[in-house]
Amino acid sequence: MEKQLELIRHHTNHGGAPLGDLLWWELAAASVSRPDLVRLWSQGGLPAELLPEEPTAEKAFKTAARETQVGHPDRLLRIAKEDEQETVFGIVSEKRDGIGGLEYQQEARITLSRQSDSVHSDQPGDSMVQKLIARFEELKTTHTTDDIRRTLTKALDALAAVTLRQMGGVYWVPAPYAKELRQLQAVIEQLGKSKMYLVPITASKEGQAALAQAAKASIEEELAALQMEMQQFLATPPDRASTLMRRLDHFADLRRRASLYQTVLQAQVVGLSENLTAMEGQVRGLLDEKRAKAA
Repeated sequence: MEKQLELIRHHTNHGGAPLGDLLWWELAAASVSRPDLVRLWSQGGLPAELLPEEPTAEKAFKTAARETQVGHPDRLLRIAKEDEQETVFGIVSEKRDGIGGLEYQQEARITLSRQSDSVHSDQPGDSMVQKLIARFEELKTTHTTDDIRRTLTKALDALAAVTLRQMGGVYWVPAPYAKELRQLQAVIEQLGKSKMYLVPITASKEGQAALAQAAKASIEEELAALQMEMQQFLATPPDRASTLMRRLDHFADLRRRASLYQTVLQAQVVGLSENLTAMEGQVRGLLDEKRAKAA
């Protein structure tokens, strides 16, 4: 990979003003305990608000059940009960009767007590039960690779990243966030055998035009989605005022990123400010209506 990276860098570094970095990553054996991730995050100088939410017993229980199900096509794990006191999974055997029918029989119950965050079963010697409980105990204090992947994309969003592939995976981060991006890289590369690849991009007519087009398309796509959502809000206002308040924060973030892209790339979305101002007015109108009803 290093040879390929050097070749890419050779053709993207033209000695001009820095525009930012292209990046992609590989997460391998990236699971990490919550205390270790918090320590690495703090030592790396990254903001605590970008950390994933702490693992919970409920999430660990359901994740352990999904993982335990793999490789057992004739024994099914199904939620049998879920309330404020407990969540119960049942292990159910599935058999074909030979004439087109299926027969089911419950073989075990596995229960998560929400009060004690503990798991027990009526068949503790069952192999699937033992596997699920063992994995649950691991996951109670562990962030999975999927957690890290979501955290990584959340962090990149905070760094005004632009997705360069429709399916994701390759991003561009503007030059003003070069320091923070490398701090993130240093943390990610301490998780298992994970790697984050960065390719600095410097100003060239072709490169700047391509990045400007991608940044502009990203803003336009997000604006269109917000406008569609706003129409839904006007037709059926959300129950919670906090939902509307978060949209105001989202509008402010979109303005910030659009301003950054215009500064770095001269990428401008026509009508962005006017559309955001109009939607901000609509959100404030809905908030005023909620306050009036509550008074």
